Amino acid sequence: MLSCLGCETVKLRHTSHFSEDTDGPSVVYYPPAIFRRPPEWLGNLWFEVDLAYEFVDRLLKEIYVALQNNLPSLAAMGVRALLEQIMISKVGDQGTFSKNMSAFESQGYVSSLQRKRLETILEAGHAAIHRSFAPNRSDVITLVDIAEHIVETVYLHERKVIELGKRVPPKA
Repeated sequence: MLSCLGCETVKLRHTSHFSEDTDGPSVVYYPPAIFRRPPEWLGNLWFEVDLAYEFVDRLLKEIYVALQNNLPSLAAMGVRALLEQIMISKVGDQGTFSKNMSAFESQGYVSSLQRKRLETILEAGHAAIHRSFAPNRSDVITLVDIAEHIVETVYLHERKVIELGKRVPPKA
């Protein structure tokens, strides 16, 4: 058992070594270190009136749990599900990912450049589900960065820009 002298948190360190293991002992900490903190704005989603908060909040929290427990494939699948639900919440279900993405772009939620990036992110989720893709740490960080950016852009920026516009003095 380990105790931090600063914040006084307690962790269990389990060290094991097997004679067949050439990499040396294995060290695991419980609870594991936080992989990624949820963004500060996550608590502001409840202001939205289109009930986006319910599924966005739930799926993002499940993605963070997957990250915390070193489950990168589940995190990738969660990002894919989150992005699909965001598109459907904003443009309706068009029947296919491709049609949903086209409607999402044509209604201005993403630019053509962002669409290409989203297609790669979605494909990583598809590959984790259907083709045994195991994203590495860097891949997962990219997936979650883009997903958080889309959530913030689609659900929070509009209200923030409207509020800012009300405070900006008009031209004389």
